[in-house]
Amino acid sequence: MGESIAAVVVRAAELTARGLPRRAIELLRPALVADPRHGEAWCRLAAAHLDVGEPDPALDAAKRALVLDGDHAWAQRLAALALSELGRHAEAAVAARECVRRKPGDWRCRVVLAEVLAAAPDTRVEAVEVAREAAHLAPTEARAFQVLGDAALRVRDWGTAEWAYRSALALDPADEDVHANLATVRRRRSAPGLSGDALSRAHELAWPALSRVAALLVAGGLVLFLAGMPKPTPLLGWFSGALVVAVCVVVGQLVLRGRRAVWVLPRYRPKVAVVGALFGASTLVVAGWTVALFLGATTMQPLVIGWMCALVGGAVVVLGGGR
Repeated sequence: MGESIAAVVVRAAELTARGLPRRAIELLRPALVADPRHGEAWCRLAAAHLDVGEPDPALDAAKRALVLDGDHAWAQRLAALALSELGRHAEAAVAARECVRRKPGDWRCRVVLAEVLAAAPDTRVEAVEVAREAAHLAPTEARAFQVLGDAALRVRDWGTAEWAYRSALALDPADEDVHANLATVRRRRSAPGLSGDALSRAHELAWPALSRVAALLVAGGLVLFLAGMPKPTPLLGWFSGALVVAVCVVVGQLVLRGRRAVWVLPRYRPKVAVVGALFGASTLVVAGWTVALFLGATTMQPLVIGWMCALVGGAVVVLGGGR
């Protein structure tokens, strides 16, 4: 039976390498029912579950491997990755650190630790150092440099990120993810006269301002809509004009505080660009409607269009959460 399950493990590894982890799972499950004390098979099963995006069964399989004979460092790596996928970052970090303790010279343990640390904001700086150690241990492994680039990208260390991605591509030129990440780094570094930190500070200023604009346009538009029923009058134009002025004041304060970075920010933060476009359209429509009211117009349709733009933009602000 030992030879039989060993053969199954080899076939499962081949299936996973060919991009067929689901078939590997189907192959390993019955074999483990017959021989549940094969640690390598449990590790292979955990890896296959991670490949198909199933962290719960992956964690269960890794835990089974940890109590059996075999490569416990591999089982710890798999457990750490599964815990990280489940959002249990503290436990994932403990498992990954234990993996490094068991095999301090294994670059794969440090890669997993770097990935886990990079997932939590308060340990991202440490993740860069751990990934740097992994790259030092494995100078011929593209994966080590990719993880270093990913960790540096999260802390906006553009120089380290670009060097790491370029090193990874020198080892594996066909990796499309690394090509895409390198393009992102170069695009962000190319902001004229602005650092990544300046863009981050501008984003921190912009999102609260956009939240205030959302509140003004959504709540103010609803009040105007109710007040203008069934037929708006020129008097309502004073109130809609005040709404437009209030929005301009909030935007003006943002521009004064953020200065040049605010104008560049939409190029590097797509959600800011989308929200800004929607709120800009809403404000222009309300301003045009205000002028039309003073000229004697009695339609409410432009206000409805402007309010809908503000509502969609406000939804993006709420769901985006400033990330």
